[in-house]
Amino acid sequence: MGGLCWLLLWVGINTGPENIDLEAIQGSWTGLFNGIRAAFPLIVLIAWFLHILLRKQHLIRSFTLPEALWLYYGIICLIASAYAEPWFEYAYWGFAYLSAFGAAEIYMRQSSTLERAGDLNRLTWVCSSIVLITVLWVARGQLVEQTSTGLSGYGVSSRMPTVGGVAMVRSSGISRLAAIPAIIVFVSFWNTQGVYRILSLAVFVPAVYLVWVMQSRGSLFSLAFALSFVMVFAEGKQRRVAIMIALIVVAVYVVGFVPESTVHRLLLYSTRGEQGQELASMSGRSLIFHESWQLIKAAPFIGYGPQADRRVLTIVGNAQNAVLYALLCGGFLGGTGFVGGLVVSWVFLVRALRRRHLMTRIERTTLLQVAGVLAFLTMRSYPENCAALFSVDLLIQLPAMVYLGELDRRMRATAATPRTVYLRQVQTAPALPEAVHLAN
Repeated sequence: MGGLCWLLLWVGINTGPENIDLEAIQGSWTGLFNGIRAAFPLIVLIAWFLHILLRKQHLIRSFTLPEALWLYYGIICLIASAYAEPWFEYAYWGFAYLSAFGAAEIYMRQSSTLERAGDLNRLTWVCSSIVLITVLWVARGQLVEQTSTGLSGYGVSSRMPTVGGVAMVRSSGISRLAAIPAIIVFVSFWNTQGVYRILSLAVFVPAVYLVWVMQSRGSLFSLAFALSFVMVFAEGKQRRVAIMIALIVVAVYVVGFVPESTVHRLLLYSTRGEQGQELASMSGRSLIFHESWQLIKAAPFIGYGPQADRRVLTIVGNAQNAVLYALLCGGFLGGTGFVGGLVVSWVFLVRALRRRHLMTRIERTTLLQVAGVLAFLTMRSYPENCAALFSVDLLIQLPAMVYLGELDRRMRATAATPRTVYLRQVQTAPALPEAVHLAN
């Protein structure tokens, strides 16, 4: 049941309340299909409520702290949607956001263990890869075009505005989907041997190339950060090899084997030709951030509800930053929950990385994969709304937070066990005079 609910949320991606329209549903098979997909988050949310009502209280899994903080943020946003008109078009996104937590909780109910949380992440990575393959197949022939700087996938949504009655995924979305398998197989490459290492490399190279050719600066630099972050915490031999490769690359550049014109051309390609003030403003994001902050100060307590940037921003209907989006939607009352959940996740991650030598090989591999995903999505939160709304980012990042929460629970329980045994021994030990008498 949990796996089915999680899959339904993935199937419902790239739809919205506008698809739940009786005329559109009755008008064509495409409208019917998209209408059903748009209803899946609502169905999952109802299933979660029934799941809670039908189970005994002591059998219901308690949320980890990062989950609880993000769930709190989602509830505040849903409450704030009472101010929106038309209500359902905005409240839908609040319901959809909460449905992700419901699906994760139903999935974890069968076995609230670290292994179960790892399985949820692996299921998520498979789902994101399937979505990526589907998008690539749909966009075949229109995915890239020849530009003055070479082949580019940027603007694919302009060449193909709609697919099956819904908006086409933007180049930033495609690069985000490609970055996830790139991170996963990158970690696997260093922790496997033989044919598995070859398969990892066969996935890694085209995935990284896809991130590169999509020319999404946020995804490109976030991926570079995530891969570097993972290698810092790799095993000793793997880290030494990575450092050696990095030194060779730097030496090749310093010695001048690569022409300066080639380096300049690659830099311009990665930044889509933007330089100076235009690049510093992140294509106008600084103005969007300023307007968002002014609107946040106008409604600091509870915010404007889900999809607030589409409703109140005048420059462009996209806050382009996860924290600003959270503050717009939930005010400081809800936004602090979103920021707090992210911060706590990183605290848990740091704790786990410091004690990774106590884990099994499989657990260390999963931890580094989760760490890479969290690092990527955290960096991507600066130029994008990311997981502050119901999206692919949320469905990828939430399982990572579940895993880190469950891992922290197990580490704390393991650390507490020896102390508990010691206290029991002290409590059951005879008093000193009695012990001396027994010894005599």
